[in-house]
Order: sequence, then structure tokens, then C-alpha cells
Amino acid sequence: MKTILLCLTCLLISAKALSQVSANRVDDFEDGTTQDWVIGNSSGAVFPPANIATDGPGGVDDNYLTYTSTPPEIGGAGSKMIIFNAAPQWSSNFTSEGIVAIKFDVRVLTNDLNLRVAFQGPNGKRICTTNAVNIVANSGWQSVTMPISASDFTSISGSSAVSISDALSAVNTMRILSSNAPTWTNVDTVISTINLDNITASTTLSTLVIETQNKFEISPNPATSKLNINLSQNLDNAIIVVYDVLGKKVYSKKMHNLSSSIDVSRWNSGVYLVRIATNNKTLTKRFVKQ
Repeated sequence: MKTILLCLTCLLISAKALSQVSANRVDDFEDGTTQDWVIGNSSGAVFPPANIATDGPGGVDDNYLTYTSTPPEIGGAGSKMIIFNAAPQWSSNFTSEGIVAIKFDVRVLTNDLNLRVAFQGPNGKRICTTNAVNIVANSGWQSVTMPISASDFTSISGSSAVSISDALSAVNTMRILSSNAPTWTNVDTVISTINLDNITASTTLSTLVIETQNKFEISPNPATSKLNINLSQNLDNAIIVVYDVLGKKVYSKKMHNLSSSIDVSRWNSGVYLVRIATNNKTLTKRFVKQ
């Protein structure tokens, strides 16, 4: 009897260990499934998430996940660029596991995407990464690192009594989505295909992320008539994009030099997000127009 009880205890402990996120967990899709990555009402979607058996970032015979959003006029399932995972292996306490970033390989087809990670925690608390990573369509496989410390998120909805840190300590749903601004449901309706592989609960930040977080400056801030933008070095195919607090694009222009100026004299007073988007990264700063 003692032996049976001991075995049952071990099984329960093992089941608990497998029922929550763990440091350096990787979804590599080599098992031929979607590994519980889905969209809402996927049975009604035109192109639901699917496992592809070859042509991942590792080349021939490297499986990956693919999902294609459908035209907004079709509506229903699959009309938004968002996938999510509510399975136990992407739930529970990201903080205690020392997970500081979500890393994945990504390839985008048809139209560019502005990728973010979002989590849902206790009492419906929903948070989304403040900065997006712009992925240019048809630019091949790229490796992305998204830091997930509390300071990297914007609170979207849910109980004000639940902090961002609280949400990261009790995650029940993880989302990868495309949006011009932090959100949970108001995602891009762009028609595009996203390919994903090696989604990783990483305990380290890549050197690339650490080195590129502050590679441009804006001044003066606040400003009333002119906003100056200065890059610390040339960034390939850099584009300045400015959004208001509602996520509406108010300005967009390619940068051909290290410095550029924007006439903001006719803009409404308020807070804006100034974003420098390149082929493989997006850098964002807040700007106040007086």
C-alpha cells in the first residue's frame, strides 16, 4: 500500500510539473501538431493554424506552424492576425521560472506585421508588450526576442487591483498578435501569413535586444513645433512612423539620413508613440506634443 501511495504521489508531482510553463520551454512543432496554438472558433476559419512538415528555419524536414488571416469582409474566425495558447504548458508563473523573454523564429508573407506578445492573468487582467517588432513581408526567416519584464508591458483591461507583475505570476493565456498599438482584441485586420517556429520561454535576453533598445533619440520632448529624430547609427530601410494614443497613424516617412525633423505644429496636444521600424526590429519612444 505504501508503495502504491508513493507511486501515486510521484505521478501527481510529475503531472503538476508538466502542467505549467517551465524555463526554456520550446514549441518546435516537430511532433506534427500545432502544439495547442489556435485561433478563436478555429473550426470556422478558412485557414486555421496548421503544422507544415518542411521548410522551417532549419530547412528541409524542419516543421513549423503557419496561419493565414482572411479578408476582413469575410469576417468570423480567422479575420484577425492573432493566435493564442491557453494550454497548461504556457500557463502559470513566468516570473518564478526566471523567464525574461519570449523568443521565436518568424517568417511573414503578403503584408508586414507588427508583432507583440500578450498575456491574460487573474481576474481577467490583460497585458500586451508596449513595443512591437515590425516584420517585413517576404524577408525570410528571422529570430525575434521580446522582453517580458513588467516594464515591457502596457495594461489593457481587467481589475486595477491586479498589477502587471501579478499577471506575469499567474498567466492563463498567451497570445502572439499583430497590432499598431498594445491591445488584446483590437488587432490588425491585415491579410497576411505568419510562420512560427521554436517559440521559447527564454531565461536570457539576446545581445541584439540589449544593444538596440536606445538607438535613436528625439528632441525636444515635449515640443510645440518641431520634433528632431537622431539615429546613433545607420539602420537599414529605417522608417519613422508616429501613432497617437488611440493607435492611429499620423505620420510615416523613410529615413535617408541619421537625422530628420518633423513639423508637429498642427498636431493635437497629447502623447504620441514615435517608432523607428527596420527590416528586423522596431524601436519606440513616447513623445508629448504641447
